[in-house]
Amino acid sequence: MRPCLVKPGRVVLTGATGFIGSYLAEELVSQGYEVAALRRGQSDPWRVAAIEDQLTWINLDAPDWEQQLLDWQAEYFMHSAWLGVGVGQRDDWQSQLSNLTFTMQLLQVLAQGPLKKVIILGSQAEYGAFDGRIDETRPAKPNAAYGAVKLATLALVQAYCQANNLEWYWLRVFAVFGPREDKHWFVSFVADSLLRHETPNLTGCEQRYDYLFVKDLARAIVQTVPAGPGLSGIYNIGANHATSLKKIVDALQELTGSATAINYGALPYRPGQVMHMESNSEKFVRAFGPIEQTPLPAALTASIDFVKQSA
Repeated sequence: MRPCLVKPGRVVLTGATGFIGSYLAEELVSQGYEVAALRRGQSDPWRVAAIEDQLTWINLDAPDWEQQLLDWQAEYFMHSAWLGVGVGQRDDWQSQLSNLTFTMQLLQVLAQGPLKKVIILGSQAEYGAFDGRIDETRPAKPNAAYGAVKLATLALVQAYCQANNLEWYWLRVFAVFGPREDKHWFVSFVADSLLRHETPNLTGCEQRYDYLFVKDLARAIVQTVPAGPGLSGIYNIGANHATSLKKIVDALQELTGSATAINYGALPYRPGQVMHMESNSEKFVRAFGPIEQTPLPAALTASIDFVKQSA
């Protein structure tokens, strides 16, 4: 007789067609979770092509999507979707506020079923302007619609979950990079320029940021799913150390074998430019375990390989 293979649980995931969400989908599937992924009809699932047929898709444009969501009977809700994450959209209040409404709509539907845990991706943008290494005790003072609406959503999620006896984790994500990111993001932009033998115009790149490889981020987030009770709260999640942008550029130049010159200082720093953005993620590590990290050269090589394939 074959042994009965018990699935570890059912998860509803938003944002599976996006950058971070696609890696969450892959990690959940690899660990045996049953995943219902939400998407719009026009969403392109290219980022999850390798596992597309292993996901149960719920189309948010369908008139009965809420009933489909409830019928899935999810125990876990992982919310990574957020409209307006691009720099040009972060002060679009109408778009940002739609995220708050959508989050609460999803939460209220899922709470009618066996839901027991809510995991939502917040952002370092909730802290506003800061310079240095910070932990969760730092007061949140967002200075853009994006961070402000994230913070407002946190307040509602916390109150709702406490009233309905749901475990909740609000994970404040810092800088992330890796394959499948937007081609205009820093690592991909520099890698693409070097591969094309085009001189990238950059700032002085003296900034030190907390960059975490996206696969490592996804693995850490999924660590929270089976965690025991009593851990509800806000957690920073990042590399737990800062890396200078110049170090990243130098590594990209070496790994691509490019002799192309880097035009440091061609771009001015933005007014109020943050020069040191670092996450103290020790609270997360104490609660959920270590954040395993891919060595920087291997992580950058994966990004370079993807840029090559996409050229």
